[in-house]
Amino acid sequence: MSDEVRQVRQELMRVGLLGDVRTDGVVPDLIVRSWRRSISMRADGANPAQRCTEIDTDSILRRAADPVLDRWQSHLADTGTTLFLSDRSGAIVARRASDGTARRRLDRVHAAEGFDYSEDSIGTNGLGTSMVEKRALLISGSQHYNDALATLACAAAPVCTPSGSVIGSISLGGPIESANPLMLSLTREIGQQIEERLRSSARPQDLALAMSFTRFTNSQRPTVVMDSESILANTPGLPYIDVTSHVMLWELLNSHDWTAARTLRLQPDGTTVEVLARRVIDGTRTHFVLHFADLEPVMSRAVDASPDSGIRSSIVTTDAQGTPSVVVVEGPAGSGRATRAQSLRPARPSGHRFEEIVVNPSQATAWDAAQELLRNGTDVLLRRAENIPEADAEHAAALLREHLAASIAGQRSSALMVTADRDRCCVSVSNVLDEIGYAASTQPLSATPERIPALVKRVLDRVDPTGRHTMSPAALQSFVQWGWPGNLTELVQTLATVVKQVPTSVIERRHLPRHLQQAPPRRHLTLLEAAERDAIIKALDAASGNKSEAAALLGIGRTTLYRRLRLLGLDTGETSL
Repeated sequence: MSDEVRQVRQELMRVGLLGDVRTDGVVPDLIVRSWRRSISMRADGANPAQRCTEIDTDSILRRAADPVLDRWQSHLADTGTTLFLSDRSGAIVARRASDGTARRRLDRVHAAEGFDYSEDSIGTNGLGTSMVEKRALLISGSQHYNDALATLACAAAPVCTPSGSVIGSISLGGPIESANPLMLSLTREIGQQIEERLRSSARPQDLALAMSFTRFTNSQRPTVVMDSESILANTPGLPYIDVTSHVMLWELLNSHDWTAARTLRLQPDGTTVEVLARRVIDGTRTHFVLHFADLEPVMSRAVDASPDSGIRSSIVTTDAQGTPSVVVVEGPAGSGRATRAQSLRPARPSGHRFEEIVVNPSQATAWDAAQELLRNGTDVLLRRAENIPEADAEHAAALLREHLAASIAGQRSSALMVTADRDRCCVSVSNVLDEIGYAASTQPLSATPERIPALVKRVLDRVDPTGRHTMSPAALQSFVQWGWPGNLTELVQTLATVVKQVPTSVIERRHLPRHLQQAPPRRHLTLLEAAERDAIIKALDAASGNKSEAAALLGIGRTTLYRRLRLLGLDTGETSL
């Protein structure tokens, strides 16, 4: 039979993927499907498997599978069979051989820990093909795509998480002479025992996520199910979520008022992605189901020009060639006004002259120097116009109006950018800025927490140019929860200090200043919750962070304390990026 099977495979390779090959019942359809995939992926049909990168010996899969594999290894002693466990990538992460002879035989074909047995790499084989087909199967002899495996037979089954996603595969293999249909039943049983351990080790909230994932997901629509700590995503949903977007979306959704409706449609700032969110409540726990859709790039919408909006208009004044000549960005100090203004600066060749002038109430502003810079073609950023006194308002107005008129007349190509907190500007300065119009408006970080994860990453890149430090999700959550009364300036100073003080590569919540570690969740706390939160903080301080001692001081059980810590935003559990 082996020769007949090999001949069919060779004929398929000769005629190509579109060719028709008669199997005459010699080769099962699923094997032919796998051969076709192997050919299309240019899998290696002759050489032994290649070594992967280092395997994770402490993964969730290994922790669940190791006791099961150990138990079955003793049951299968002297049978000549070997147990293999692969992760979802097809890498063998565990092997339990019955004797030394079996180990040496398997080592010769690289059927060992650390080698790649994905279908893409080595073609049709039990570990890889069972995950692709998502079913248990038996592959024997020349049914393997790789000739190095032609003397072996293996039964394999995928291993799935409680949500139904494939996390790896389990295989029972041995010499072709040992091939037996009972191997398939045993493999299924071993796989089910591993899956049961995965279920029993899962947290209740993880099981709730898994149930929602099974209920709301499909193979086509990008879908993510998440709570404050965990994420489940289907393959189309993976590009839309990472640690930063997870923290940002959780804060947006958790602080939203859901009393009006159970669904919310939103478009995160700076993206062309629409998110349809649904809140799911399981007991006292809340999680969200998110569906993503790409939108066509949209033009900036007209901005609210009502007196209370903080934005008068959305105008970039241009010169005769249509190049922005005056750009005014409005917002409170420290909210990223200067960065936004520079992003609106017209495109310039490298090395184009640029100067910043900061208005300081205790010093005279060099208005004549600013005029001269603009006349000579230098771009100027005038920062903190709210500090211009009424006595200097005439100079500021002259600078703006003269530059605007000269630009429109084609006499200047330079750009003037201005940042201002309109509510704090003197009347004369406010009037001239209203006359010119506002190109953009920035808001305080307390009003836009969804900006914080991306800002943290950007600032971290600036204050830590070597890229040595990363931030744990728990620490990032603290940054999002804090109110940042000093806005971006405070955030930059905090990160710069933390980077200097933390010796390890991962910044964890315990490394942050105390006020950040204890930042309350953005949702409104009741008076009782606020009092309870203060009491827990005091107890933890008195117990030097020991939760068992703190629980005793509070007169509650440790499990109750952990639950209240999570609910009140005091959970300090860490997971490094």
